[in-house]
Amino acid sequence: MDTKKFDRVFDSLEDFVDTVSNVLNCPVTLEDANHQLLAYSSHDDTTDATRISTIIGRRVPEKVVNRFWKDGVIPALNQSNEPLDIHSITEMGLRNRVAVSIRKNNEVLGYIWVIEVNRKLTHEEKQLLKLAASKAKNLLLQLNLQKKRREKNHQESLWQIITGDMTTHEGTAHLLEKVNIRAEFLAIMIFQFEEISDVLYRNIMYIIKTTSKVTMLIHTVDEDQMICLVSPIHNHSKQADLTHFMETLQFQMKDRFDIDHMHIGCGYLYDDFSKLTESYHEAQKVVKLKQNGDTAMRHAFFYHELGVFRHLDILLQNEKKLVMNPALSQIKAYDKQHATSLYDTLELYLSKDANMNEAAKELHIHVNTLSYRLKRIQEITNIQLKDPIQRIGLYLDVKLDALK
Repeated sequence: MDTKKFDRVFDSLEDFVDTVSNVLNCPVTLEDANHQLLAYSSHDDTTDATRISTIIGRRVPEKVVNRFWKDGVIPALNQSNEPLDIHSITEMGLRNRVAVSIRKNNEVLGYIWVIEVNRKLTHEEKQLLKLAASKAKNLLLQLNLQKKRREKNHQESLWQIITGDMTTHEGTAHLLEKVNIRAEFLAIMIFQFEEISDVLYRNIMYIIKTTSKVTMLIHTVDEDQMICLVSPIHNHSKQADLTHFMETLQFQMKDRFDIDHMHIGCGYLYDDFSKLTESYHEAQKVVKLKQNGDTAMRHAFFYHELGVFRHLDILLQNEKKLVMNPALSQIKAYDKQHATSLYDTLELYLSKDANMNEAAKELHIHVNTLSYRLKRIQEITNIQLKDPIQRIGLYLDVKLDALK
């Protein structure tokens, strides 16, 4: 194999991909670990739609990334430094490819993708591609070092914003312009974890970078939280785009990396940047309540979506004045004396908005059994579960009791 063409210092990433393209006589693209386009070689009319979309959008299309995950392509690339054959996907406009990961030890720094034009790469050519990936490592390490320097300046700006150091829209806008950030609407989004390891950090950043509709402008890690300044890509559907982004991120963290212990909260979008401190506090309230609450809040991302849970925080501030609902005490005492689970039954029944069928299904009991239990609860406590006022009050008391 002729390896001499890689035994030199490359002037740029473009110089590198052009060299790989010339050696293999195929179109080549270079991406970072989050599938952001870094450089690409020239191509003729034989290229495909996916490559064109990647070049135009400066990132691999989200639908392609998702398909590669489902087909096991990206997990395979992440676990090996050997070139991988990827077969064409006609409906996505994707021709045959060979890809290889660029690695430093077990960490993936990026990927090289080669479109096979009218022929398959030989074994020797794939070994040349593997060699090229090893040569690209230093280029990407240098690029990552530059990114970290920029991120440090950005993070300082973010802390000035969320701590209230910047009190005017004009001052905040000027601060952001100094780090080349311009946006019409901004919000603070927070991801709460039990602990943020290096691996978890890379995984969450991967999902954020490969999910469209929202741009993460600045982020910083504060103990077990990742705090982000975000902006929607489309102003006509900005609120819906934020929700889609958070739902997608929550699903993919579970589906791809088996991360289920996370809470996401978002402050409201503001075009008056003096209110970004408020956006930060709104997001903090959401993650705090979700962290201390129950699964009913899992799909609530904005403060107003917490519904009745918004008021629990206020009520708990006067905890000393709160009196335990005697009905709950009576049920707990009965459960203890008779080894029953009426309290849990009541809590689930109220959480299901008094829907008998849903509550019975989740409890794995017959509806008639549930009806008997509820009747017994009413006999013990003398409360009327059909009375909406009593039922709502009881629901609040149960949730307050859980938080206490």
